[in-house]
Parts: sequence; structure tokens; C-alpha cells
Amino acid sequence: MKILKKSVGEAWTHSEQIAACIGYFDGLHIGHMGLVRNVVQLAAQTGLMPALITFDPDPWVTLRGMHDVPHLTSMFDRQRLAEKAGIQMFIILDFTEAMAQLEVDAFHAMLSQMHVRHLVCGHDFHYGRYGAGSPRTLMEQQDFAISVIEPITFDGVRISSSRIEQLIKEGEVEMASRLLGRFYFIRGKVAHGYQRGRRMRFPTATLQMDDAYLLPGKGVYAGSVEVEGKRWPAMINVGQNPTFANDALSIEANIFDFEDNIYGMPVVFRFIRFIREEKRFDSGEELIWQLKSDREAVRALFERHPQWLKED
Repeated sequence: MKILKKSVGEAWTHSEQIAACIGYFDGLHIGHMGLVRNVVQLAAQTGLMPALITFDPDPWVTLRGMHDVPHLTSMFDRQRLAEKAGIQMFIILDFTEAMAQLEVDAFHAMLSQMHVRHLVCGHDFHYGRYGAGSPRTLMEQQDFAISVIEPITFDGVRISSSRIEQLIKEGEVEMASRLLGRFYFIRGKVAHGYQRGRRMRFPTATLQMDDAYLLPGKGVYAGSVEVEGKRWPAMINVGQNPTFANDALSIEANIFDFEDNIYGMPVVFRFIRFIREEKRFDSGEELIWQLKSDREAVRALFERHPQWLKED
């Protein structure tokens, strides 16, 4: 897959004629995938190259001055997911103030210069200065064909990144996974933690995130940890370990039947099912008893659902 960047005023030197979907696509959830599938099918029918056009940084960074905005997916994640879905060109528009201030016609002209021949967008897509561009203005222009995809719903409610974000914050990772079309995951590296788990015979891998991912609500989860392409069942804790009065929030996984030294190695933590809320225990012994109970509960879940280690 080609990964390309485009700034305002920068010449476009690529010759491919493309069918493209456009949006920020945080999460690339099943609603977004409706646009992606539409583009891939259009491209196959017309001989165009299937492409995805997105923005970086997050428009809220440029428009509202926000920083360290947490996301459901990093740009790297979106590229991987898009390629797996059949996208062959991933185009990142440099969302500077100049890009944000483009007039509607100038935005159309830029897409035309990029050899967009068919554009696919969601019903609520907006672009251009003051967000004046919309599906209506796209339908009125003559530079390229346009398809507007109606929202995909689940249980009668529109699927959106904000809805999924709220579910994850509340620990509802099972429902979030249904809307995402895969388990929610966070990519990072294994960092050195407090080493308390090892002393209690519950060694944990502490996650250092690669990007500003949205954190699941505090508590214990059944999940998996991917190391060097292989997934292992795990019990994952998100929180501050109130028994030991930690100030910093951490994400730690007790990986089952795994003893390798993986400090500094890249890993992917997947969150599958919420087990219980985080709580403070009066003693280390009481905590160990609870951890044993949690581990047995998670093991039993994986025995009933071995496919969890294969599903995306």
C-alpha cells in the first residue's frame, strides 16, 4: 500500500486515478468500513485505485488548539486496517491552518488535482473554511463523481467513534468490539513496572503506549497480549493499584503460561471482556486471593472461547 502526504500548495506528482473515501476515520469501525467497502467495490468495477483520504493532525488540534487528544486508533493502526480491507493508497492531508481555511471550491480543485475520480463520504462529512463544505456541496460540483453513504446503525443507534469512546471509558469493551468489528487494542512496548506482581507470583507486563490511545475504564479485563505475532491469554488491569496507593495510572497484564523476558519489546494489548471494577484491599494476602479468583475466571472464559486468540 502506498502511503502519501499532501500539503496545501504542494504539487501532486502521482499519476494513479483513484476512487477514495474521505474522513478522519478514528477507530475505522464498522460504519467507516461501509465507506471502505464501497470504495474497494467501485475501484474494482471502474479500474480506479482504491484509496483512503484522511487528516493529520486531528482537526481538533488545529481548530481548537487541543493537545494529546486520545484516539481509538493511531495513524499506523488505521493504515494497517485499511490495507487489510483492500485500500491500496493511503493519503494523509496535512491539516494545517491553511488546509482548514480552504474555500469549498479550492478543496474540490485540490482533490481533482490528486486525480480523485470518485469520492465516497459519510452523510455528515464537512470540510473547508468554517465547515461550509458538506455532501450537498460535493453533489453540486462537477470535478468528480460522489457517493454519500447513509449511517450504519446497531440496535437502532448510529455507530460513531464518540459512541465507541464512551463505551470504552465505561469498560463496556464487549459492546465496543461489536461496533468496531474487532477487539479494542492498544499498541506499545513493555516497560519496567513496580515489580510487585512478580513478588506475589503474579508477574505483569506493564504497557508503555506508542500513542495517545483512549484508556478503558479502570478495572480488570479478560484480554490477550500479542508478542512477536502470537497472542497469549491474559488478565489485564487498568488502574492505580489502590491497595498500594499508586499515583500514576498503569496498564498491566498477567500473561498466562508465559515466562519470556519481553522488556522493551513491542506488544499489542487486546481488551475482550470486563471482569470487575478496581478496588482497594486491606492486605496483600487479600489481593492475592482476589487475583487468583480473577485468573481462574479468565482462564475459564478462554476455555469456552478459544477463538478469542484468533479473532480480530
